[in-house]
Amino acid sequence: MEHTTEDKMTILLAYADRIQEYTGRSLQLSSGDIASLANIMVLRQYRRRADLVKAGDREQYLHFIVKGLVRQYFRDPIRDVTIHFAREGEAVSSFVSFFSGNPSLCQLETLEPTVTLALPKNKLEQLFPYSNRINRMARLILSEQVLQQEHWELNHLRYSIRERFLMFIKNNPELFLRVPHKYQASYLDIEPETYSRLKTQLERKVNAIHGK
Repeated sequence: MEHTTEDKMTILLAYADRIQEYTGRSLQLSSGDIASLANIMVLRQYRRRADLVKAGDREQYLHFIVKGLVRQYFRDPIRDVTIHFAREGEAVSSFVSFFSGNPSLCQLETLEPTVTLALPKNKLEQLFPYSNRINRMARLILSEQVLQQEHWELNHLRYSIRERFLMFIKNNPELFLRVPHKYQASYLDIEPETYSRLKTQLERKVNAIHGK
C-alpha cells in the first residue's frame, strides 16, 4: 500500500479539522507546514493483536490511523484497564511518553489489522525550530488527549454502570460492533459478566440505537 504526498496531506488536513471540532481551536497550519509533515510521515503496518508500543518503552511515533483499530490500556495489579479506542481518522500514541521522553505507562495494541501513517518523534522535533504552528499542533494534540482522558474519568465518577453502558453504545455505535465485548467492559470498568447481563437486559434499547 503506497501513499503519495498528496494522500498524506489530505489525512493531515482531515485530522486538523477533527482537532478544531474537538478542542474548538484551529491548528492554523500553512500549506508549507502540511507538506513538511507529509514528507516525514512513514507507513507502518500491523497485524491484529500487535503492539504499537509496550509499557516501559519510549514512544517514538505519533500515528495517524489510515485503517484499523487500536486499544490503549494499562495494567493494574489484577487486570487490564482500557482507557481509549482509536480508529480511522484519529491519531494515537503513548502521548505522555512521546512528548516527555519518559517510558510509557500504557500499551497500544491493534484490535484489527492496522495501517498508520506515523510521524517519527526525532524528525518532528527537527521541524519545531522552523514553525511555531507545528509546535502549536503538538500542544493541541496533547490537549485533545488530556480532554479525552478527563472525559473518561468524569464519566466513571458521574454515571452509573447502566448509564455508562448506554452512553457508550449511543455515542459509539461503530465501536460497539467492532470492539470485542471484553474490551468494552474494560473501558466501562465493569466485569465481563456484568456487561453480558446488561446487554441482555437492555437488548431492546441497544437494537433501537442501531435502528433494528
